[in-house]
Amino acid sequence: MPPRSPSFSPYCRLCDDIIFCPHNIDVETASDEQIAQAFDPIEQGNPKYNSNEYALGFFAAIAVSADDVSISLNGHSIAQCREHALMQRFFAVIELASAPFTPSVGPHNFVSTESDFKAAKNFKLTGPGTIGLSSHHGIHGNENEDVQISGVTFKDFEVGAVSLNNVKGLEIKNCDIPNNRHDVPVLGSFSAALKIRPYLKRLLETNPAYSMTLGGSVKSVEDVYATLVSRIANVYNDVMQYGFIDPVTHPDEYQLFNNPHQVIDGPCYVFLVHGKGPAVGGFGEEQATDISALSADVSIVNNNAQNIKCFTNEVLATVVDGSVQNDARGAILQFYNASDTSYIGMDMDEVSGQYTYTGNVNLDAQIMVAKAINDVTLGVDNVLQTNVNSVGLDLIDWAEGKDSSYTPRFRCNGDSMHHVIKGSIMIRVEDCQGFIIKGNTIDNVDILSEGPLPDELCVDYHKGASSSDGSDRMLADLRGISVAAVSAYDDDLRDGNDASMICSNTITNLNSESAKLIAGVDVQGVSTGVDIENNYVNLDRTAFDSPDDKWIGLRLRESASGIAVKQNNNFVQGVVIESESQRKLLPVYLPRPAGDSEWPNNGCPFGH
Repeated sequence: MPPRSPSFSPYCRLCDDIIFCPHNIDVETASDEQIAQAFDPIEQGNPKYNSNEYALGFFAAIAVSADDVSISLNGHSIAQCREHALMQRFFAVIELASAPFTPSVGPHNFVSTESDFKAAKNFKLTGPGTIGLSSHHGIHGNENEDVQISGVTFKDFEVGAVSLNNVKGLEIKNCDIPNNRHDVPVLGSFSAALKIRPYLKRLLETNPAYSMTLGGSVKSVEDVYATLVSRIANVYNDVMQYGFIDPVTHPDEYQLFNNPHQVIDGPCYVFLVHGKGPAVGGFGEEQATDISALSADVSIVNNNAQNIKCFTNEVLATVVDGSVQNDARGAILQFYNASDTSYIGMDMDEVSGQYTYTGNVNLDAQIMVAKAINDVTLGVDNVLQTNVNSVGLDLIDWAEGKDSSYTPRFRCNGDSMHHVIKGSIMIRVEDCQGFIIKGNTIDNVDILSEGPLPDELCVDYHKGASSSDGSDRMLADLRGISVAAVSAYDDDLRDGNDASMICSNTITNLNSESAKLIAGVDVQGVSTGVDIENNYVNLDRTAFDSPDDKWIGLRLRESASGIAVKQNNNFVQGVVIESESQRKLLPVYLPRPAGDSEWPNNGCPFGH
């Protein structure tokens, strides 16, 4: 079934279960290349799909770009098929816009101008029914207004059930989240392989004689491309047959792509509400002065979330001259494997201290494409855009063996797309004016992340949008509810009926063995005008209000003010108000200078 992009105002009612699987592969007859590109609508030459909007594949089962759309699940379900979930790593069952990013944001320019981007307004999704398997989100959107989601079951999502940026008017109520996805077979490195492949294919088609020295030998674009599509096909066949990559038959693929914990290896949420733009930086510190960039009037009420498992994979980002090295789709060039704490794609001579490039299927492809971009051999168009590529000549020369003095340097505290690591948060509301988080239950959350990689590997740290001490990384930290840079509904009336509220929520059984912090409710940034009342938080039955452990029932950051904590709350693990207590203070906030950016093109790959 192709994605639906309504351009009218329908009422839709499901009459059957839907599994979104836009192309079926006959593995008995398909070539490696046919498998590798099977789900790409542009490479399949389908004229129905805009080459800008669908350049990274089918990003949603349903893309709603019209106003006044209502969908009744009517007891049925919509889910992504396992094949597509493996081969399309960025996806939402329902996208509330014509594209997943606004203009000039994201790993690709999905729309050329503001007028080309169409966000849904007055959207309703009602249950009973299920939004099922998704390699990223159940529902995702930007710039929406008046969204109502009620009585829906969300399960088997990888990143979040609902994630909306800059939404004006949102109600999520009476929804059930029995689990997120617990059988994710691959890491983000597999997505990097999938997304760099079309660039290599274009280079092969336009310059078939292209070659370069990689790892001490000359490799042609034909060889690098064939190896890449073979590895992709091997992963596909193994996962479809066994559910995981076979370490015996395909050890190289297993080392590079296998997900050891079988859950998403990056940000993990249930509900995420953020201001304008994707939530890839640090926690918000101050609200935007432009009110149009704030989410507003958000209600998250009477939802039940349980059995959530998360894991953040710290990916050391190679830095050259202060610039993170990422490929044409924004993926980091990865030279260190956090799972087995070893270098990948390079060797170090213990005597001389020199590093030698050895490469692997991903790095060879990323560096060959980067060289072809630098020497203008690879042409660009609206499908294969190259403006986020930041791989520099120093790294390319080293991979070619031209510079033996090159020493890789790493920036820590980022994931495979160099998003700032923030730990895991079940309900996150940020950059928002006016919200109610009420009557929600969060139970049985397990974080599988290990602690941060050793500091001696890090030349510096990814601080992102906010800059509390970067070396104090939050890899395994866990928060039940986190709000940051939030305010009352009316800034002039910060109490009473106009206050934002966190009330009558129950948060229990939050576990993370390697965490430095597990917080039931965390109020961060310059937040004001919030009432906190009648909540029950018991993070661990064996933990109590101790100054020496990692559990905190409620924490108010020092920059928060006008927060009314009522006496009827029960925070078993205690309350920390930073302005009054020395217990578990976060590092002093050090804002980044205005205009300062650690990324090329003004921000990660997500602001170019």
